[in-house]
This record gives sequence, C-alpha cells and structure tokens, in this order.
Amino acid sequence: MQYVYFCVTMLRNILVPFFQDGVWVVGFFFLLNKTFQSDKLIKYSKIACLVVLALLFVFSLVRMIVTGL
Repeated sequence: MQYVYFCVTMLRNILVPFFQDGVWVVGFFFLLNKTFQSDKLIKYSKIACLVVLALLFVFSLVRMIVTGL
C-alpha cells in the first residue's frame, strides 16, 4: 500500500507543476498566434511550444528528484 501511495505522490509531484506551467505556455502561444496571423509564426511557435513544454517536463522531474517527496 505504501508503494502505491509513493507512486501516486510521485506522479502528482511531477504532473501538477508541469500542467500548471504548461497552461501558461500554451495560452501565451495561442494568444500570440491569434494576435499576429502568420504561417511562419505558427510554424515557429509550435516548435517553440514543444521545446518549452519538454523543458518544463524535465524541470518537473528534476525538481521532484532534488526536493524529494
């Protein structure tokens, strides 16, 4: 039972900060694309959004490992 609690807590500590910060990233690029309509901007913002979200996920993993549960 403790193992299940550990796994659930670990996943929560990784996913909650990722989604909290990820919403801001996606919202920023959504509003940027709605404000400035350009095919080139949409292409580059998709790439930038994926890179930033990947970095946020890695940061969430590292933060969970360093701070512990």
